[in-house]
Amino acid sequence: MIFFQPEFRNEQGEIINVVDTNGKAVGYISYLFKGENDLFVMGQLEDAGEEQNFIDITSKFIDGLKKSILGSMEKEPNLFIHLGGEALELDQDKEEKNE
Repeated sequence: MIFFQPEFRNEQGEIINVVDTNGKAVGYISYLFKGENDLFVMGQLEDAGEEQNFIDITSKFIDGLKKSILGSMEKEPNLFIHLGGEALELDQDKEEKNE
């Protein structure tokens, strides 16, 4: 199981550590925004065993960011989410669940 642990925040974004149940940092997620049009979300997870948990909590987190920062579900943020250096496709997992 993994959790988000806030690390740093300012007016333009936030850095959040991803920690395991022992409090060890196993990754991060951060976002930066400029105005109502640009939202960038970057993340990295090192523990491949937590991939699905990371996808689940990150997807919900990004949905919340889209609503609060972009104001519309039609706009999409720029996503850069990785697992051990390989890009993760968060949207694919949503499509598979809908089928």
